[in-house]
Amino acid sequence: MSNMTVYPEMVGMNSAYDSDCAKAMWDFAKFEASQGRIVELVSREQTFSPADVANLVGVSRATVQRRIMDGTISASKRGAHWRVSDSEVRRYSRLVMRQTAELLGDGYDF
Repeated sequence: MSNMTVYPEMVGMNSAYDSDCAKAMWDFAKFEASQGRIVELVSREQTFSPADVANLVGVSRATVQRRIMDGTISASKRGAHWRVSDSEVRRYSRLVMRQTAELLGDGYDF
C-alpha cells in the first residue's frame, strides 16, 4: 500500500506548484490503479496534541488539559492521547484573544 499526503500549508503557495501537485496526484492515482489497487481520495482535518495547542495559543499545557476536561475545548481521545481539531484550535484561540482583550479593556475586537 502506498500513500500520498498533501498538507494544508502546501496548497495555494503558487499556481505553478498547485498545478504540479495536481499532476503528481493524478500520476500517482493512475499508477496505483494500473497496479490493480483501488485509489481513494480522503480528506481529514488536521489534529493537534494538547502540547501543540498550548504552543499555538500561548497558554500552558496544563491549561489546555483543564479546558479539555471542563469541556471548554472539544477534543477526542485516540488511544490514551487527546487530539484537538484545527477548527477547535482556531475557535479556542479566538476565545483566548477575546478574553485577553476584555481584561485589557482597550477596545480590541476578535
